[in-house]
Amino acid sequence: MTTFSIRFPLDILEGDIPLLVDERLDPGTVLSLFTIVEGKSHCLVKGPVTGQEVHLSHGGGDSWVEVQGADSSVQMDRQVRAVVWPDGADSDAVSAILTGYGFVADVATTGGAHAEAKHSLVQRDSDLRFVRRLARRNGFLFWATADAAGVETAHFKRPPLGDAADKDLVIQLTGSNIESLDLTFDVERPTSVEGAGLDLNSKGDLDGAVARTPQALLGSKGLQDITGDTRSAHVVAPADDAGDLRARGEGALVDADWFIRASCETSVNALRALLRASTVVELKGAGSRHSGKYFVAAVRHRIDPAGHKMLVDLVRNGWGA
Repeated sequence: MTTFSIRFPLDILEGDIPLLVDERLDPGTVLSLFTIVEGKSHCLVKGPVTGQEVHLSHGGGDSWVEVQGADSSVQMDRQVRAVVWPDGADSDAVSAILTGYGFVADVATTGGAHAEAKHSLVQRDSDLRFVRRLARRNGFLFWATADAAGVETAHFKRPPLGDAADKDLVIQLTGSNIESLDLTFDVERPTSVEGAGLDLNSKGDLDGAVARTPQALLGSKGLQDITGDTRSAHVVAPADDAGDLRARGEGALVDADWFIRASCETSVNALRALLRASTVVELKGAGSRHSGKYFVAAVRHRIDPAGHKMLVDLVRNGWGA
């Protein structure tokens, strides 16, 4: 979920403090935060105000109110529901939920299906937590965006690793646009999944084994190529068909796939562009092993009169150009 906070200075006067009772900043008011980059307007986030933090200093010199909020998916977490979804796939339930909140639904089809005569898909949680659970077990991401016209889209799909790199992050080379890069990797992760189940109708075996990650590699060598051995996990879950069981195994591998993590800081002025989460960027100048495509896991924007900084978290599931 994208969150935001906006800090306003307060004028301390005798009597009321106008900004603290301003209806435009009341809980539930929908705000849209825009930034202009290279003459083009970009919506960073659109959603309701969820709270405020107030600091009053005697004399009024350093008094402020910080307005806090989140994207519109926060509304999906307000009610707990008990629903038995009809026969169909996880993606069918997600599409129905998202359209009910007015989102444009960008939903990829999930593998397998749930039959009421076998294992029904049961929801006993808020819509947000339910959709997040379905995303995790299928190896999907769930996030919301808004365009310059204010149209909100909810995305439920695998990380789009096949996309072309949106921007270049450059260090140690001519045209550098980041000052420093911190990078770690951890190879103690599963590279395959073993899974087996029983079809309750035919009593036949269900094979849910997954030999390697289903994702495209952001490098020439993936974790399985690097370790050179077998590192397996066992997935146990009630499933109605092999497709559903295999989807859960793939989800476990997608979750474990990101063995390289990096962080850096840049600015709109240095990059001449805006970075977005859930996109692909190209890192240059980090050597032959660690240069290449990375997936943007998170971006924290800090905007003040001095400029627009971006703190970026990157992940990768391979190394080498």
